[in-house]
Amino acid sequence: MRRIEPSELITRYLGKIASAADFEDKVVLEIGAGCSQYVPVLLGFGCRKYFANDLIPERLAAVRPDDPRWIEIPGDFLEIDVPEPVDVVLANLVMMQLVPLHREILAKVGSILRSGGVFLSMDTNYLCPLSIVRRFADRKPNPARLFNPFTYRRLVEAQGLRVERMVPFTGPVPWVTGNWLLGTTFWLRARKP
Repeated sequence: MRRIEPSELITRYLGKIASAADFEDKVVLEIGAGCSQYVPVLLGFGCRKYFANDLIPERLAAVRPDDPRWIEIPGDFLEIDVPEPVDVVLANLVMMQLVPLHREILAKVGSILRSGGVFLSMDTNYLCPLSIVRRFADRKPNPARLFNPFTYRRLVEAQGLRVERMVPFTGPVPWVTGNWLLGTTFWLRARKP
């Protein structure tokens, strides 16, 4: 996977759905943090604590920063104990692999978010034909499962979260932002009332 500079991650990706103010002095939990490129970005935004969850502990060790705010919580997200309510939960390219568990995962997200907290989820947009072609052109084993972003939205809302925005996009091609047939990825932003 190509490493992307933090400034590029903000302008091409995260900036479509969030700003530094969403993380400043906040408690953040990232699901799948062991594969994340957002670690330096969120720490740079000034989060108060960064709970890093990944199923595989070695992945967390590979991205571990020398920062006292970083707290590793390895293991299955559905089985871990998060030590305190969080302000932001980030799930980046995780949900497409866990489609049968969406309800359970979203229920847990809702239970650990404090009131006013934000859930940010970025995944493949399978309304875009290119995403479907990419999924099936790869002959290697692929855990990604097709799902409809709008069905996913309804599942998020069923957990009591209020969806604030959904944005389809393709990172390096800004002119497709907002187009569900051309955006290969989508962000969902929801808030716990």
